[in-house]
Amino acid sequence: MAKPTRPTGNTQDSAEPPVTFNRTERALAFMVGGIFIAAFLCMAAMIVMWLTVPSAQSAMPWPVIMAIPLIGFPIGMVLVFTLLGITWTRRARANRATH
Repeated sequence: MAKPTRPTGNTQDSAEPPVTFNRTERALAFMVGGIFIAAFLCMAAMIVMWLTVPSAQSAMPWPVIMAIPLIGFPIGMVLVFTLLGITWTRRARANRATH
């Protein structure tokens, strides 16, 4: 069995610094995850409702459940683009500071 080779030089200098998230990025990430999970669960509930009791669409909780994906997915996408913009801006500033 061959021995693993070690890189030459100082390994601590060549390692990438760990990526850190600030509080805003973490909050946005959890909001995006929560919105997408809620929208997917509502879509699954709609599919189950349509397969089991199609006449229940006009009963009270179903119009709200059917509206959540229509509102949640666009809001989630806006939050994803906001999170990407914040992350790219932070990384660009960090790259400018190191060079």
